[in-house]
Amino acid sequence: MLYLEKMAERHITSANYITSVNGMVHPDRVLPEHDFLYMLDGTWEVFEDGKKYEMESDDLLILAGGRHHYGEKLCNPGNRHMYFHVMPTKREQRWSCVQEKRKAPDKDQTCREEDLRITCATLLHCRRRPQIRRYFQELISEYWSQNPMRTERLNIFFQLILCELLLLQSEKAEDGKPETMLEEARGQIQSNPQIFYSPKEMADHFFVCPRTLNNYFQKACGKTFSMYQMDLKLEMVKEFLIHQPQAKLHEAAVNFGFYDEFHLSKAFRKKYGQPPSKYRSRIR
Repeated sequence: MLYLEKMAERHITSANYITSVNGMVHPDRVLPEHDFLYMLDGTWEVFEDGKKYEMESDDLLILAGGRHHYGEKLCNPGNRHMYFHVMPTKREQRWSCVQEKRKAPDKDQTCREEDLRITCATLLHCRRRPQIRRYFQELISEYWSQNPMRTERLNIFFQLILCELLLLQSEKAEDGKPETMLEEARGQIQSNPQIFYSPKEMADHFFVCPRTLNNYFQKACGKTFSMYQMDLKLEMVKEFLIHQPQAKLHEAAVNFGFYDEFHLSKAFRKKYGQPPSKYRSRIR
């Protein structure tokens, strides 16, 4: 467990991608910085102060500055991961000392600082929040840029990662329903209504395989991703027919990604028991 301070100015000391062709053992070291390690593809076993953490794809390991980190065996050949190192703030250093000494912090001071502190698990499974991976990649790209606002932008990406970690840890995990994935998929479909996404295209968006995507949707709403997308598209067509009474059916088909009006009519009749022309006449 690690305490991280929100909205503090940060100094990122290193950031990059690493591919281990033959496998590697995690270095035996004590860094002054926090080490954020994100697994892109593969598995790895890392120890912090004698406690073992086993990483898989889309896991984030946050190794606290000042603690002993090491590995005992090679990661898998072809392992791909990314990392960045960030200096702890003065508050984080104080919180760490209090935690290690198992000493109760000053009550008044704790109340004042409670809103500034995020309590993070050392190992986090981030597959349900792909934004963490994207912000991580943006931070690394910015670290190697020549942008005159580089320091400020690095701080922003770091804070965005912290926000996502806070949301990740606050999600209800007891039923395993991917509310975040559903919300983001719905937003993606609604913001690009002219596109019919294949399961693979949407799965790639979330860094999962199509089978995993369909399993998520089956658990959350009792239907596959394709069925969910079709139902959402037809709901959008209904709204379009109501609010655009002069528009031709061909326009509705093109606007919402159907091949033509015949494809739309067939899908509409199957779901609502009547063709869109009859539905529109009834609404009028």
